[in-house]
Amino acid sequence: MTDSLLRRAQHTLAPLQRRDLAAAIEIAAADPVANVVPAMHLDIARASGVMPAAMWAVRRRVGLHSALAGLVWNGANLAAVLPGEESDDAESLRADVAAAAVARLTRPAALVGPAQTTLDLWGRVEPWWGPAREVRARQVSMAIDSEPVRVAGIGAAGLELAAVRRATLDDYDRLLPACVHMFIGEVGYDPMRHGRAGYEERLRSLVRAGRSFVQFGEVDGERQVVFKAEVGALGGGVAQLQGVWVHPTVRGRGLARAGLGAVVDAVRGSLAPTVSLYVNDFNPVAIRAYEAVGFRRVGQFATVMF
Repeated sequence: MTDSLLRRAQHTLAPLQRRDLAAAIEIAAADPVANVVPAMHLDIARASGVMPAAMWAVRRRVGLHSALAGLVWNGANLAAVLPGEESDDAESLRADVAAAAVARLTRPAALVGPAQTTLDLWGRVEPWWGPAREVRARQVSMAIDSEPVRVAGIGAAGLELAAVRRATLDDYDRLLPACVHMFIGEVGYDPMRHGRAGYEERLRSLVRAGRSFVQFGEVDGERQVVFKAEVGALGGGVAQLQGVWVHPTVRGRGLARAGLGAVVDAVRGSLAPTVSLYVNDFNPVAIRAYEAVGFRRVGQFATVMF
């Protein structure tokens, strides 16, 4: 990366312009599952006519002109859409993007996306943006674009389960603790102590948009959330599930498999034809649950958390 700072860059990083929108959507559509987060913001821009401030265009110099070569979304997380190793100038492009990111972008909360691109960029920006709090280098990207396998809860007796349904704001006070518990277990810190207002507003917005799913049941004599999941990203015909969670007391009873099937049905029926998610490779129980419902492995993600 030091070398890239000393030479004239062949690629530049600048805010995405309206004239680039169609080409940007086409670039993201090359891998709609991997690029669902940038695609979501591009879809919003197409509908509203307003370019998101956090979307950056990677441009390649071509004589006196330039051409769109990639995208960088730098919101709460950074997600890059860049050509793979088969590209003739992949090395110089990534070096230039990393140098420009250090110079022009604020360090995000995390780098997230296809493992090859994400880890390559991390290796280049680490001297400036490091150290990382945690690097999850091998996360399984999965997707389903057909009817899910019907799986019943194998140990639901006594739980008096309600059906999986979209959450409403009336559920919020019972849904929030479940979301916080999931977040602490997955990310490693309490969002109610760090960024509470933003975290709560995001959850409310997902509920209002019909992108939060919940199931209630009896646990320890109390009506509680026993399963929940959110569509955290929605764009380019793909809905990415996030925050899949089962109450700790009732885990191992098949609720995740049964609940996921219901969520996939609902999402494919009204939000997007393809449902995706990504999961840590050290969580084989979750991977087996997703595979049982019909999710297939489609790639590898990585997450670098600060």
